[in-house]
Amino acid sequence: MQRMLIAALVPLACLAGCARPQRAQRQPYVTRAEDPRRDTDTARRLNARAVESIGRDDHDQAETALKDALGADLFFGPAHNNLGLVYYETERYYLAAWEFQYAARLMPDSPEPRNNLGLVYEAVARLDEARNWYNEALELAPASTEVAGNLARARLRQGVKDRRTAELLETVVMKDPRPEWTRWARKQLALIGESAPPTRAPADEAPEAETQDGEGD
Repeated sequence: MQRMLIAALVPLACLAGCARPQRAQRQPYVTRAEDPRRDTDTARRLNARAVESIGRDDHDQAETALKDALGADLFFGPAHNNLGLVYYETERYYLAAWEFQYAARLMPDSPEPRNNLGLVYEAVARLDEARNWYNEALELAPASTEVAGNLARARLRQGVKDRRTAELLETVVMKDPRPEWTRWARKQLALIGESAPPTRAPADEAPEAETQDGEGD
């Protein structure tokens, strides 16, 4: 499942004066001392509840449910990914990066936490690192137009207008179902000298980034 942030044609903005994900104190998870075994079913149920809360923009309730989920099973990767999403949406980027990295370690074949790490580093203008994470996500999900669009946007923000960038934009134009992204990609192709089919009312701004949540294992 993927969830748009705000759903507008607005690029990610860095926190004022932010050069890297800010440091913040990470609250430890409270695991169940009376039962050291992993309770994955409980973690999955609480994670699903948190996804519903995120859908309502109730970040406090989602954070509580996700910490309880990780208390039940510290190694339930989707809960780490979704807790990172909560931190990302509330601009706690250091904590978000920590959770996404944990999720990436637990889910080595999943593109979602890697795409989300790209968003974190793009949000704080560390574009080389953002591109590295997007590339990792795209290797795991080569058909993902969401990741292709994110990588193209990061490359353009660095002024990289080469053939690789054009190929990513062409993928978005040909395969992405989101009209705001296809309009944006067509315009960018025209600006870097690549041919593209005509379109009406091209978007002036880069589309809004999308985080990718995890509903289960």
